[in-house]
Amino acid sequence: MATATKPRCRTVAAARGKNGSNPRVDAEFAAGSLEAELSAIGKAVPAREWAKVPADYFADLDHYLHGAPRKK
Repeated sequence: MATATKPRCRTVAAARGKNGSNPRVDAEFAAGSLEAELSAIGKAVPAREWAKVPADYFADLDHYLHGAPRKK
């Protein structure tokens, strides 16, 4: 006995991976390079906010993110 089946419609919840991650949909991302995207984000941040970033932020990134001892 053959039965007709409907095509499955995958929802975001059903498409989640085993680790709970969300699959990325191609339509969510505009065409362009990562550098262009990051540059656009950086330009959107006001200068007064950039002034709050410590001068040694990138050198001591582990310190600011995880509390590791500062590098000398």
